[in-house]
Amino acid sequence: MSVIIANIIDFVAAMVQVGSGAIKKKTKILVVQIIQLLMQAVSMLLLGGVTGAVSNVLSCFRNYLCYKEKLNLVWKIVLIAASIAMTIALNDQGFLGIIPAAVCTVYIIFMDIKDPVKFKLLVTLSFVPWMFYHFILKSYTGAIFDAATVVTNSITLVGMIKEKKKGG
Repeated sequence: MSVIIANIIDFVAAMVQVGSGAIKKKTKILVVQIIQLLMQAVSMLLLGGVTGAVSNVLSCFRNYLCYKEKLNLVWKIVLIAASIAMTIALNDQGFLGIIPAAVCTVYIIFMDIKDPVKFKLLVTLSFVPWMFYHFILKSYTGAIFDAATVVTNSITLVGMIKEKKKGG
């Protein structure tokens, strides 16, 4: 029963996630991601994905700091250290449990990129490992919508690149 409930919650989160693929403005992407990440954290907890849930909660805090333009080197180090420490302490999934911390670390390092095209590329690429994580965790709606998010983000990214070439 928890698998069904988790997939329903993940479905709603996924709809928010896919819709965010069409958003070009970084601040709006960050706010929508906070909502989506909280819902997915609940879903992951129901499916036993503790490291994924913890990573998503840390990602909410990270997005908030970035939104407020307070994500500095010290906060990046704290968030990366927290992600790694929580993964070491809570991981009972082997290699699968490492994926959230790895994605979180890469995203934190590069998320203060000012160029909207590069930021959209970062967002797009970060969903690829999550797609595998969700699938293996049996969050099939999450995996399907991660793939759909990669597609919608890619389409938006191509449009952004074309706009940039025309203007620059």
